[in-house]
Amino acid sequence: MIEEEFLIKTGTFGKTLEEKEFSEEEKIVLTHFFTNIDKNIYAATDNMPSSLWALLEGGYSRSKLSMRERFLRIFSEMQEEYEAGILSKEELITVSNFAEQIKSGGQLNMSSLLSKAEHFMRKWAVQYGHSSLKDSDVVRFAIENVSQFIVNPIEETKLGAFQEKSTRYVEFTRDHLIVPTDLKEFEQEIRSWNNLLITSYEESLPIVKEFIANILNKDEFKTEAAFNRTVNAKAFDIVRYFIPNTMLTSLGVVLPTREAERHISRLLSDSRKELRSVGRALLEEGKKISPGLLSHVAVNEYYVKRRNALDELQSKIELTKAKYEIGRKENSVKLINITTDMEARIAAGILFEHNNNANGYLHYLNLCLKDKNLIKITLKNYLESRSGFDEFPLATEIGSIMFDITMDFGAYRDLMRHRRNLFLCSPITAELGYEYPEFVEENKELKKVKDKFDHCAAVTKDLHLKIKNKYPHLAGYVVMFANKQQMLWQMDPRQLAYIAELRTTPAGHYSYRHICQKMFKIVQEHMPILCSYVNVDLSSGEEGRRKQEERTVEKLKKIGANLEKVD
Repeated sequence: MIEEEFLIKTGTFGKTLEEKEFSEEEKIVLTHFFTNIDKNIYAATDNMPSSLWALLEGGYSRSKLSMRERFLRIFSEMQEEYEAGILSKEELITVSNFAEQIKSGGQLNMSSLLSKAEHFMRKWAVQYGHSSLKDSDVVRFAIENVSQFIVNPIEETKLGAFQEKSTRYVEFTRDHLIVPTDLKEFEQEIRSWNNLLITSYEESLPIVKEFIANILNKDEFKTEAAFNRTVNAKAFDIVRYFIPNTMLTSLGVVLPTREAERHISRLLSDSRKELRSVGRALLEEGKKISPGLLSHVAVNEYYVKRRNALDELQSKIELTKAKYEIGRKENSVKLINITTDMEARIAAGILFEHNNNANGYLHYLNLCLKDKNLIKITLKNYLESRSGFDEFPLATEIGSIMFDITMDFGAYRDLMRHRRNLFLCSPITAELGYEYPEFVEENKELKKVKDKFDHCAAVTKDLHLKIKNKYPHLAGYVVMFANKQQMLWQMDPRQLAYIAELRTTPAGHYSYRHICQKMFKIVQEHMPILCSYVNVDLSSGEEGRRKQEERTVEKLKKIGANLEKVD
């Protein structure tokens, strides 16, 4: 079985992303900055400057290339700029002379390399809005060619910073589909299922692109580049619903070393072979960077015993069968719990925080509960002057809101990235039904695409249940992005405001925009004053998407970037 060979050779189920052998000089340079050059999981060495790492990590979001290839590409692009007369000979750094400096043990000429990184970072900040790259520090890993199924467990830790290959901007191909070695006995059925979904993805993409191009008014776009970018983004938004959990992806991970210890231990203790393999590889590579702090990481028997005990308990509970439903329902977002008198509690917290008379919090709370006008005036003074670049202030963290949400797996993965919140997630499943992407259900021009979704979902459900009967913890591999997932999502009002402002913008995916808009509308009934200061976008998003891409194109023009290139 080919995945077994890759698991031994590269540490994951897939081959390395590099298509060619590195030259000897390239190997010298790469091993100076990375812990290995032949595996899918590797770490940055202490020789890697933070700004350069931030650039390389951010590249996962929009590029099919490995981090090592993107690192070498900086040298080739500098050579091109030298030949074009943009760089002087003194500014040029080649792989050859850099390798020679490393071999000789001399002082490395990093100035031009870092300057190049800073230029690229300006481009990425404009084009992709990667402000999260500023978090990058401590133990840094590249995790390449791992399945979509295990991404959430890898990203489970709240203290990590992650950048992943985007399903909205990068096309996925059939050569990145795998069969988990745990499911070898189902190999032929899974390969057939893989082929069905990726063929549907490939055949639907041109149909969807044509449809999107026809419904958009090209004359309203300032440039053809903005029009093309909008068409491509919206087309990928739709066809990503076909992506199976057996599709390989790549991500960059930054973890405080202390959190890395706990998190790697959790991965080592998992029942799934792929996650255990990732845990072992992270430990092996991490020890090369922090051998002392990571030396005691091992399988945690508590995790194993806890999982086994709860599996046994679940088997004894009699439950009704989950309802299989097609399409998103009105009850997709349910409010489970919200702190009573939330606005009064927040206003009291604000007054307490700015208290000059040594009065206690309960004193202010009683005043606010008796006087609604005091709440209104306090929140106005606290929030009215906030600009679009200012966070909601700290006192708005008082209180708690919990939702029960059902959504497609693609949106589920997107929203799970808000790691400051509490998420309790049911196992990944195909038993709850599936959702259609935007436009597909109601437009006759996309009937062929809708039929493909219906057929793929039916095949997915049958195979998922077949595997679940024997390997319940592995059935999540046989799930498509369209399948519905459930989670409890708990947050404070400050996070609700942040999520509403970030996830309802026109550039966001239709699916999670709808979820976050609905969350906001529900809470708005309970906190009308506070919500009036949230810059939420409740529009359909079409006009905003066009303006977003036009602004991006204009900014890219100013820094001389390729308007069509996204990697």
